[in-house]
Amino acid sequence: MPYQLTPAQLELQAARRAAKLAAKANPKAAPKLSSEELERRRILKRDWVQVGQSDSKRRVRIVTWNVLAQTLVRRELFPGSDCLKWGERKPMLLAELERHSSADIICLQECDRLKEFLPAMPDHSYIEAFGPNKKHGLLIFFRRSRFRARSQRTVYLDEEELSPYTAVNGNASINGQDKQPSSSSKGDAAPGDIGRRRGGSRCTRNVGLVVALESVDALDQGIVIATTHLFWHPKFSYERIRQLIVLARAIQTFKQNEVRTPWPTILAGDLNMTPCEATYQLITSPSQALPQELVDEFETSRLVHTSVDKALSQLGPASADQIPANDDNPSTSPPAVDHDNNDEKDDDGDDDEQEPPDTDERSVAGTRHPGPNDGILSFESLVPHLREVLPEGLSSAYDTSRWVSGNEETFERRGGFKRHFENTPASLKGQNEPGYTCYTPLFKLTLDYLLLFPDDRVAFTALLRPAQSGDLSEGLPRKGICASDHLAVGCELAW
Repeated sequence: MPYQLTPAQLELQAARRAAKLAAKANPKAAPKLSSEELERRRILKRDWVQVGQSDSKRRVRIVTWNVLAQTLVRRELFPGSDCLKWGERKPMLLAELERHSSADIICLQECDRLKEFLPAMPDHSYIEAFGPNKKHGLLIFFRRSRFRARSQRTVYLDEEELSPYTAVNGNASINGQDKQPSSSSKGDAAPGDIGRRRGGSRCTRNVGLVVALESVDALDQGIVIATTHLFWHPKFSYERIRQLIVLARAIQTFKQNEVRTPWPTILAGDLNMTPCEATYQLITSPSQALPQELVDEFETSRLVHTSVDKALSQLGPASADQIPANDDNPSTSPPAVDHDNNDEKDDDGDDDEQEPPDTDERSVAGTRHPGPNDGILSFESLVPHLREVLPEGLSSAYDTSRWVSGNEETFERRGGFKRHFENTPASLKGQNEPGYTCYTPLFKLTLDYLLLFPDDRVAFTALLRPAQSGDLSEGLPRKGICASDHLAVGCELAW
């Protein structure tokens, strides 16, 4: 005779079934948490601050956050941190994501635990993209009641061409007789031609993700959102400028091909640049002459890493047409790796995005000065490329908004420009950026941004209030504050 459940077991089974149905019917109903769990989920809570007015009813809130991939956690990078194991970080990450889920669009960088993040975002769909052989990648969440994805593209920054024609004497330009179309297509191009057109100084495996989000309630209305995580090393500003130029060009081409009417366009992410760097100044004010100190710093970063030579040596005429520069389907990228252990780190092979501070000797190890065939542009040759793509520059949500009402720390107030200038030149942009968006025991920097492509219709109306150094203890990650080394930034757009 088959085993029969007792009345008590049947009652328990029915109760469990009812609980599951209730949870499915009301997914937002959170279970009551114990005091211990509440403590594990405790974070620094920051409010939104109004910075402008608009009569428009079309508003979108956007948050960007580098969540710190578990696969990149190294204790030597975060000495004294009490929050490095995944079991310690996960409750705080979920709590903060739940708080940011009030935004319509959330961009994440260094995401390697997508499955674990999904419960915090029940009202959002997502699109993800990964660099070649990377365990962590980019993610864009969007509220499904407001948007649907019309189209998307993954931009492989290493493979994009800075000079889409053959360089002349290693010093290509975009005007006059120096501009020469390449004599070869990608299908029969020699590796040297590919290298000259790319103008890359390092194999970074960095990517950008561009998505056109169409409004579900308005025909042919929407927003273009792009996110990226640029090359990290502070000494190599050349590569960051190159990456931003090719990404901005890809975004513009994407809009021309995929969006029939003007849509607001935002670049949000961890750009690994500070306002006291040529990269920031060039993309926000391309027509403004740079102080010589920033030009000199740029010139010293024009070095070619051995990883470029290795990558080009593996290319031949037969493989040149297989370069994934125009792949517009992020789903073909490697999936996120889901690790279930609580180790402080997961070995990520040769991924060097997170390293301890190094000496000047180590920072240039494996590099050489560029030659004519490398396509590495001088400052004078590179700036016209940027001005062609971004003639008006990009507008920073924080720098162009009046969010400072008291003694809040800004990049200027906390002495961010002191590295180069005793007195900050008035012409420099970035003075009102948050004082810190990355705050660790070793590094305290401003690296994360929300940048608007030129659009007179769009206004910034609210910002996620920046954290102050007094809120951040000795450095992040830190229990009760933030489980990442980066702090989220956010803006509200109206148009």
